[in-house]
Amino acid sequence: MTRPALLFSALLSVTVVTAACSEDGATRRPRTGKPARVQTDPETGEVLPDYNDPRTKEKEGFPDPLERMAHGTAQNDALCARAGVMDETNPNFNAVTNAFCKDKKTVTNMRELQAALGLAFQNRNANGTNASNGNPGFSFLSHSSSLVARGVSSINPRAFLFSPPPGQPVRIPGFVVMTFVRGEEFVEIAAESPKAGNKLTFYLLKFEKTCGKSCTNAELLSPEVEKGWTEVSIYDDEDLKNNLLDCRHCHQPEGPGTPVMLRMQELEDPWTHWFRSDRPGGLTLMKDYFRAHGTDEEYMGIPGVLIPKSDGLALEDLVVGQGFGKDKQPNLFDTKAIEQEIKESSELQPEINIPVGNSPTWQRNYNAAFEGRFIPPPYHDVKVTDPDKLQIATDSYKAFMSGQATDMLDTRRVFLNEALEAMTIEPKSGASGKEVLIQTCAQCHHPKLDQSISRAKFDVTRMDSMTRDEKNLAIQRMKLGSANRLHMPPTNMRYLPDDARDAAIKYLEQ
Repeated sequence: MTRPALLFSALLSVTVVTAACSEDGATRRPRTGKPARVQTDPETGEVLPDYNDPRTKEKEGFPDPLERMAHGTAQNDALCARAGVMDETNPNFNAVTNAFCKDKKTVTNMRELQAALGLAFQNRNANGTNASNGNPGFSFLSHSSSLVARGVSSINPRAFLFSPPPGQPVRIPGFVVMTFVRGEEFVEIAAESPKAGNKLTFYLLKFEKTCGKSCTNAELLSPEVEKGWTEVSIYDDEDLKNNLLDCRHCHQPEGPGTPVMLRMQELEDPWTHWFRSDRPGGLTLMKDYFRAHGTDEEYMGIPGVLIPKSDGLALEDLVVGQGFGKDKQPNLFDTKAIEQEIKESSELQPEINIPVGNSPTWQRNYNAAFEGRFIPPPYHDVKVTDPDKLQIATDSYKAFMSGQATDMLDTRRVFLNEALEAMTIEPKSGASGKEVLIQTCAQCHHPKLDQSISRAKFDVTRMDSMTRDEKNLAIQRMKLGSANRLHMPPTNMRYLPDDARDAAIKYLEQ
């Protein structure tokens, strides 16, 4: 596998220069041509603050998807009892069940979790490599269309750690992948049984910290979140099948009885939103990351000095090697064509993302998702961030990490307002009520679902034939407060500005 050239000196110089050029975060205003759409609390009618602005101090009301589920020892014992005897003839035997059911591992931080899953780094210094010489593979993603989409950017990336492919797409029986983004108190894991049919299972490892529900931004968005875990609960995809954190609607999109799959929409060079130091997009994203984090800070237990070796190709090799190539990826993101079209339409891309770019190839992907046929595509431009919001968040992060502040701003609130619709975090402006519901809900509410779960009762493909009671229930859910786990749509994934919510409710009232 050809690894990216290392640009340590350039990346390090960026962090120094930025400190001299940045302004006082309190006086800077986001340079965006589009104001935030108005959003009020559906229960109180109170106009909500702009949660896409790092200077907004108010906490957003997020639901707790696991509040009614077992946790800790009770949950883990139930999971292991259902998994059965741990030997390699059992299709439920994999890296997760081996660690937590057979070996009864206890983990209190990210490094211990790496070791428990067989993904520990053998060489953590600057001479270490990505996916070779005893080190696992790793990749950093600056924008996601997954369950954690609202928290992922270049300053707060989603990191992937995985069984190392040997420089090319090769089948790896019993592979394991773990992925994490700061701000969330869970790690997502995919683990395959090495034998017995190579069953692929998805897990959510939920960890608790002593701060509980009162964690500060610093406790959730700095290295503090990766250690000091007081309790760990492990849920598999069967536990989560009717939960806000259900992984099957993306990883088993055709429904029960169909293949479970690894997803990677940006599966080809130049891996648009993935860090890589020898591609223009990947390098500019790395620069934004290192301006805040420097090259010494660990992220998801990955040594800071190795992060410049992050590589989307490494994950591509794993995904393709397990049989999930281009022909298996719904709504594949054509990275080469889209990046070329964006560059032609906005010549300062990817470093400068205002004005935003335009790509007919991407638009076809978006249209397909807008119609409810596929999950949303990633954003068309390399950067999803507003440059001034990103600088404000960077200054705040650095102030905390250097000891100049006791807390920091919310580094997830850095998106370009113009990008929110294209990222499908909010629905398309001017969409009809029916279109709002399809775009917002089709990913989780469609006829291919397991029809035994309650979520299947709301099917956006048959809204015209829904009963009055079914429509009224949907309206009721849309009027709940955002922190309620029954609120629709789930705030952790998307939100509805007032115009979109009103249009959707008016349609359902017909």
